[in-house]
Amino acid sequence: MFDAYKELTPVVYGENAIRYLAPAWQPPGSNSFPLHWHDRMEILYLTEGSLHLHLGNREFCLLPGQAAVVSPAMMHGGMAGETGVAYHTIMFDLEKFCNGTAASHKYLTPACRRQVSYPAVAKQKEVTEAICRLAAALGGGDCHPLTVIGMVYEILGELDRCGSDRPVRLPRVDSGFEKILKYLDEHFEEPVCAKSVSERFGYNESYFCRRFKAVTGFSMMRYLQLLRMDQAQKLMTETGMEIGKIAIACGFSDMGYFSACFKKHVGCTPTEFRKRRQI
Repeated sequence: MFDAYKELTPVVYGENAIRYLAPAWQPPGSNSFPLHWHDRMEILYLTEGSLHLHLGNREFCLLPGQAAVVSPAMMHGGMAGETGVAYHTIMFDLEKFCNGTAASHKYLTPACRRQVSYPAVAKQKEVTEAICRLAAALGGGDCHPLTVIGMVYEILGELDRCGSDRPVRLPRVDSGFEKILKYLDEHFEEPVCAKSVSERFGYNESYFCRRFKAVTGFSMMRYLQLLRMDQAQKLMTETGMEIGKIAIACGFSDMGYFSACFKKHVGCTPTEFRKRRQI
């Protein structure tokens, strides 16, 4: 469940304070997860295929053996590549791993406060091998919880070693911008623009554009396009609506422009996408 693209569904953690999801195959072009954010930390470790990933204000193509590191409050969304995708998902609340030690205060507290972020994509052998060991332990189910917790600290240490020389202040989605994101989520099919939205919520347009990108990592129009593409994929996957009607339902009056945007976002035309999904 999402509210203004903040995930509201509570995560149930085990006694080791971790939630683990084993790899499940996702077919080519499928929407692995829509654009959203949450307060927890999340690690995605690819085993097969590829994942087109929106993470903050950047886009990546994640390959087997690589891991995406989603820091708290970071906007992210993903889509299966041309051959599909499968990946491990490891979730935990970073604050639960904070304690009274000097190391925790120095290295974890800033991350909990969104003052620094970890590397968005981890390719370093030390990091990926530590993630593999944790995934194997979680998947096996017979590893002692304290041992598993120790593995999380190992991963955090290696990530900090990789990214400690380039701290990045992360955006915070405040209550005011939650209302704006919710408004866009409910009106994305309408001809909205930065000027109309900024006026509606009482912002100077220039300030609004800067603040929007700081909060979400995207310009408002890019963010709006991502919402529309997510909805288009959902309608083509879950309904039998004609593609022209889907374009209109997603805010596109020009079918050619819709098709071009869809191909740029998904990697194939709407017709090809529907054939792949066999609807």
